Amino acid sequence: MKGVVWVKKHRFTGFLGKFVLWLVSAFFIGVVGFPLAWMMLSSLKPATELFKIPPKVFPESFSLEWYVEAFRNANVVRYFMNSFVVASATTIIVIVMATLGAYSLTRFRYFGRKAITVATLSAYCIPPIMLMIPLYRIIVGIGLNASLFGVIIGHTTVTFPFAIWLLISFFRSIPREIEEAALVNGASDFTVFYKIILPLCVPGILSTGILVFILSWNEYLLASVLATQDTMKTLTVGLANYISSTEINWGVIMALGTATTVPVVLMFMAIQKYFVEGLTAGAVKG
Repeated sequence: MKGVVWVKKHRFTGFLGKFVLWLVSAFFIGVVGFPLAWMMLSSLKPATELFKIPPKVFPESFSLEWYVEAFRNANVVRYFMNSFVVASATTIIVIVMATLGAYSLTRFRYFGRKAITVATLSAYCIPPIMLMIPLYRIIVGIGLNASLFGVIIGHTTVTFPFAIWLLISFFRSIPREIEEAALVNGASDFTVFYKIILPLCVPGILSTGILVFILSWNEYLLASVLATQDTMKTLTVGLANYISSTEINWGVIMALGTATTVPVVLMFMAIQKYFVEGLTAGAVKG
């Protein structure tokens, strides 16, 4: 009888814990998701409803007038392309360098390895605003302040320490026995890295890549300083054109904010499965 009571009590405690966890998760999802939902729904409201007092969450009639007004401007399309080029180039450069650097720091033994690891973490802790003036002077000095290459260099500088620090933890999670077995069988270091370690780190590399892409896509400070020409502005910097001392075009801002969020959400959906895969599951399954 006592055993039955204990089992029921244990089940109730487990159910209560799951229910509390669900409530906490729902609360934080609501805190994060409500502003995004408000932005998306506001972008679909006509001008007569957007500024109505008291405001309503759901529009009475849906309208695409803000999207039409936003994308009628040719500069907006250019801003989108600039953001995509900068974020994509930054992601590719950072992932290639960070993957090779993280593998080197976790697998090889050489003088200064620990110092480089600590320096990487230290660089990650430096606020980007402190690098703004040195980066600006360097990029102006090499004549790249009038092109997207300057923005790419700036974004690479601030995201590379973050990426290499994340990838170090992924490489450390892979058992060394896998590499040792391949080396014993005659595989070279490059073969081990390319055909064994790299496939096992696909989830980590993709996760890091999407985070680097988001950081570059949403970055404002460096892009606003390093891109001196209007045609070189990224989307986050271009949005500032709709904010002035006398007027704020909320409808267009809501529309462009929604359009800015959609690519990131689609990328997350495309690689969602990699977030739940184990890093060494493939090696165990053989």
